[in-house]
Amino acid sequence: MPVTARRQQIVLALLLMESGRGVTLDSLVSAVWGPTPPVTARAQIQTTVSSLRGSLEGAGLGRRIEMRGARYTLDLAHGEVDLHLFDDLAAEGRSAAAESRQQAARTAFRSALALWRGDPLSGTDSPVVQARLVQLAERRFTVLEACLDAELKLGLHHDVLGEIIALAGEFPLRERPAEQLMTALYRCGRPAEALATYRRVRRTFIDELGIELSPPLRRLELAILNGSAELDRAPLPSALPFAPVTVPRSLPARVADFTGREDRLREVCGALTGSGEIPGQPENDRAGPVVVLTGGPGVGKSALAVEAAHLLAPDFPDGQLYARLPDGDPLRAVEHVLGHFLRSLGLPQTAARRPGDRTTLLRGALADRRVLLVVENVTDAAQFAGLLPVSRDGALLATGRSRAAVPEGTTVFEVTTPAVTDGVEMLTAMVGGRRVSAEPSEAIELTELCDGLPLALRIAAGRLRARPQWSLGDLTIRLRDGRRRLSELAHGELDLRDTLDDARRRLGEPARLLLTRLAALPGCEFAAWTAAPLLDTDTTTARRALAELSAVRLIVPGEDADHHRTPELVRLHSAECLAAEPAGREAAREATRRVLNGWLTLTEEAVLRLGDTPAPGPHRRQCRPMDLAAVEAVVGEPVVWFAGEQGALLAAVEQAADTGEHELCHRLAVAVCSLAAAQRAHGLWRECAAHGLESARRSGDRLGEATLLYSLGTLDEQQRRTDEARARLRGALGAFEQLGEEDWREMAAEALARLDRRIDSTVAPTVSRAGRPALSGTLPVGDRSRFGQGRFAKAAGASGPAADAARAAAGGGRTRHRPVVPDGKFPHRHRDDSMEKR
Repeated sequence: MPVTARRQQIVLALLLMESGRGVTLDSLVSAVWGPTPPVTARAQIQTTVSSLRGSLEGAGLGRRIEMRGARYTLDLAHGEVDLHLFDDLAAEGRSAAAESRQQAARTAFRSALALWRGDPLSGTDSPVVQARLVQLAERRFTVLEACLDAELKLGLHHDVLGEIIALAGEFPLRERPAEQLMTALYRCGRPAEALATYRRVRRTFIDELGIELSPPLRRLELAILNGSAELDRAPLPSALPFAPVTVPRSLPARVADFTGREDRLREVCGALTGSGEIPGQPENDRAGPVVVLTGGPGVGKSALAVEAAHLLAPDFPDGQLYARLPDGDPLRAVEHVLGHFLRSLGLPQTAARRPGDRTTLLRGALADRRVLLVVENVTDAAQFAGLLPVSRDGALLATGRSRAAVPEGTTVFEVTTPAVTDGVEMLTAMVGGRRVSAEPSEAIELTELCDGLPLALRIAAGRLRARPQWSLGDLTIRLRDGRRRLSELAHGELDLRDTLDDARRRLGEPARLLLTRLAALPGCEFAAWTAAPLLDTDTTTARRALAELSAVRLIVPGEDADHHRTPELVRLHSAECLAAEPAGREAAREATRRVLNGWLTLTEEAVLRLGDTPAPGPHRRQCRPMDLAAVEAVVGEPVVWFAGEQGALLAAVEQAADTGEHELCHRLAVAVCSLAAAQRAHGLWRECAAHGLESARRSGDRLGEATLLYSLGTLDEQQRRTDEARARLRGALGAFEQLGEEDWREMAAEALARLDRRIDSTVAPTVSRAGRPALSGTLPVGDRSRFGQGRFAKAAGASGPAADAARAAAGGGRTRHRPVVPDGKFPHRHRDDSMEKR
């Protein structure tokens, strides 16, 4: 992918060199413009990052640049950049050299140096980038010097002499190449040249630096003058197939204040030792038990695994091996862990040449040994396949976030978020019973603000311990602000935001995008159907994204199978990610508009299926029409659906008003009020009408304002709020007169006349057989429910045979025509327009 623009080159260079750590916006500004950036520098960097992100996606590399906290990060798997491989091989070489395995060290060092092809990032003129390149060059020269040391120890002085001469000439002020050159010359039978090299280097140091050479070089000169036998190549020690090692105990320290989860801990220990009765545990004759702990980020899987491993130390006397799978390529991560296990057991690395060799070596080493392997962060089944060299006497305890990665025959335990009472118990163990007893209400609220997550509670407890002058209430006040809560949940090396970043990074693109856009919805609970309009995709793809989020516990089940909930801390993190991306914010607004259109479609369909007509509104094509199957699945039973979605419908109306979607707000409010009237949900009716009315006033929609005034007036009439009903109906009547809406005016006038007749004739109201006051006038008691469902909908502009019949019943038998509306502005749907009829 060609990158030619200067700003893009500098930004991409820094992101590559800081992959995994990230670069702040201010650092990028400084790298591009130095100490005097323009006023628009930050905006230009954001534009540059957006352009780079688009170029990477266009090249088929996916979405790689993310904003995590205050840093831009380039998402790279371990090994995708040569620098990562270089560092890995260099570390392997240094480890081999420390163990006197010089041939292995030489092989690793030369493999690392072979990755270096020319000068990296040539042509990038930023001083900041150039300073980083100097550091990279120093790493290369350090590896080269270590490689030459290993080769001299192997007796390859003739082979490397020319390379050492070139290195010493390029860096005349580095002592180590001079020392290596003197050693190589002496061993090649050229002691005079070795001494001449010493004199030349000494003169350079004195002339240019004014200092003498270091003691090692002076000792080397003296050894050459004396012909010391120490300069001859010493024989290399023979490598033992197995180095003598003690029983490996590489578990991390257990959590000192671990509390709770006693039942789960007992089950895990029983499954690993075979002493517990675990339902569904199959008999495995091929290997020892394999137990996997799954759960969402920060839920306490690691603490539980480490605690169980420490408790089981007597049951595994041959050792416990611990490792955490690194990020990046799954199979390479397994190889890394297997290499760590082999080193812990004292096995030679040189024997593992081909993929799979390390598994074979480890299987042989663990045969007939009772060793417990503890591996964290397992992500897929392929990793499990490489981590199962467990003997029948050994066991494997792994942690992961998804059950999808677990192979068949494995015992799986779900680690769930503790209840509030258990969370308070954890907090008590960490900060002390006295502080919790002094502020029990604050302790409960603090636990709830932490979502009950053990990691968040541990961070909060750490901050309280570090600040004994703080009360629990002090920290609770700081956590109440959702905009800064994640920033408050960081202490020492623990940072909840990092944990959520890691969980987010592991998602596929649709699931990551869905998680981000869920933050644009009001509240944590959401209906499953909203995933498709949020992603602007088909139902199948949306379900897959939901399933992925559910598998890693970034969303949890809601009140029923058709609803999910985003944990509050996850939602706050998603909101941060959404706010950090200008393009993402605009896409989220469009996604929100599609969801609101979906609510309107479903609500109008429910009105139709209940035998009424939805309110009219300006003609506007939906952003993404819902298909018949999706609508049928959601509102197949409209009464049940409405009963379960009243809160969500009100939130949708409020969101439409708050986001300036006034047309959608008005139409949705009228449709919801029609359903609320039919189901006698007067509270919802009033709130939705009030929001819709305010939105119509802000947008200058006079007819919408009059319609919703009429809605509230009819509600006031039903609730016997005579004064409010008269005021609103008069306001609606005046607006209809000004707008020339004659039929609307007649209905408002009729409602006012009916109200006046009720006041005049109900001084001593008669009582019906049902025990309710009977109405005089043209509206019999039996028609009051029809008034709720039908009359308000007719006032909103409904039509059709059912509407005309209702008007006839309410108006003394005279059939009214539907309101005349401007052409193309207020289309309506008849009962027969329901998707149910198609």
